[in-house]
Formats: sequence, C-alpha cells, structure tokens
Amino acid sequence: MEETFKALSNPNRLKIVYILSNKEDKTVTVTEIAKKMNISQPAASQHLKILKTAHIVQCNKKGNNIYYKINIETVCEHKECIDSLF
Repeated sequence: MEETFKALSNPNRLKIVYILSNKEDKTVTVTEIAKKMNISQPAASQHLKILKTAHIVQCNKKGNNIYYKINIETVCEHKECIDSLF
C-alpha cells in the first residue's frame, strides 16, 4: 500500500484518478488527460507511468492510442485494507 499512497500523493496524479473515475466509458487517452489537466502530454505520460507501476491504472493499446482506466481490482483491495484500519 505504501507504493499506492506515494503514487497518489501528487495532486496531478489524484486529478488523473478523478478524471478516470468520472469518465462515462472509464477509458481515456493520454492526450485527453493532458488536455483536461492543461499539462503537456509527456508530463501526463510520466504521471500515468507512476500510476501504472503502482497498479492503480491499466492500459490497453488500440491502434495508435493507448487507453487508460482505473484498475478496479487493485483499488478495491486497497480500499479493503484502508477500511480495516478504521
């Protein structure tokens, strides 16, 4: 869980999680994320890489685009751990 908390300790990464969790189809490209956050695509990619390493997001490549979504399994596991603390 330490890796998850570290990954989520950055405000931009929290915004990415928020964007992904509120998206109707729940999948978003790095370009869409960068535009919504008003940051460069390389910056968005770096944040997504950290979230992916922490298993918070998953990606799926379709053509030239990579689509990101929340990794529900990991998030639910961490939620259970957090709930058990309180």
